[in-house]
Amino acid sequence: MTPPPRAPWYKERAGKIFLAILALLAIVGTTFFLLTGYYVWKIRAGDGGALAREFSRQFTLDPAQALVASSNILPVPIASLRKSYSPTLGEDGAAVKIVAFIDFECPYCRASFPIFQNVIETYGPAIQVIFKHLPVSQIHPQAMDAHIAAACAHEQNAFWPYYEQLFGDDGRLYQSSLFGYAESLGLDTDTFQRCRGNETVQTAIREDVADAAAIGIRGTPTYVVNQRKLEGVVPREVWDKIILS
Repeated sequence: MTPPPRAPWYKERAGKIFLAILALLAIVGTTFFLLTGYYVWKIRAGDGGALAREFSRQFTLDPAQALVASSNILPVPIASLRKSYSPTLGEDGAAVKIVAFIDFECPYCRASFPIFQNVIETYGPAIQVIFKHLPVSQIHPQAMDAHIAAACAHEQNAFWPYYEQLFGDDGRLYQSSLFGYAESLGLDTDTFQRCRGNETVQTAIREDVADAAAIGIRGTPTYVVNQRKLEGVVPREVWDKIILS
């Protein structure tokens, strides 16, 4: 009896390749599912600090935004992020607009501060900076108080000097320090203290946090330069390249 003809060799090889691809896809899918479950468990367990450290050494990741996909391009016009309460430095007609999402307790924001200050000093009238409050309270318990204090300094037209105080040499965010910075800048301290209990100021900060989440800002520091997002401590040469391009 004549045995049935075998399939051509190339069909057999194609079948083996197809099975290998299916196996690989199954492994990748299982790995993704397990990792996603792991990070969700970390978030729900409140282990935000460990999770943030796993993601980056130059960027404070908000645990609530850990699973948000990052994009290099802002999905909305940069002008829409500027609110009536937003501290702004520079002229509206500046060629380069920079939105800075900052957490005053973030160590990487502190590391980025002198670099960013030098960028501002160098490019001056060519840039406009819009500040957005992004206290990552899950892992920075003193951040919200510092942002409220800075917003109250803004009420007395002293946001940027106060911002520099918060990132100064000691950078202490204790209640006494926050009040001391206001004193050192000659603010009306009674008005400053009343402002710190003002729900309107706190609501504005929460709106900035909501804006950040809505456009996929995952943590601090994040800078948006003419629609392009930069995460973490950005080297000076990168700033120069982006601004001059």
